[in-house]
Amino acid sequence: MEPVNFSEVIAQTDIEIQRLGWTIDQGREHLIKNYRKRSRALLTKVQLLDFLQYLQSQPDPLAGF
Repeated sequence: MEPVNFSEVIAQTDIEIQRLGWTIDQGREHLIKNYRKRSRALLTKVQLLDFLQYLQSQPDPLAGF
C-alpha cells in the first residue's frame, strides 16, 4: 500500500469543504458530532481519511442548477 501524504489529504478536504459550501462552523460541528474532535488536526489517520471519503460522497449542492 502506498504511504498517505496527510498534507495532501488535508488539502483535499479543504477542496471538498469549499465545494460543499460549508462554513468553518459547519465543518467543526460535523467533526464534533462524528469524531468528538474540534479540528481536522486532531483526527487520527483513519478518521481523516474517513472524513475525506464522507465529503467526497456528498452530492454537489449546485448540481441541480
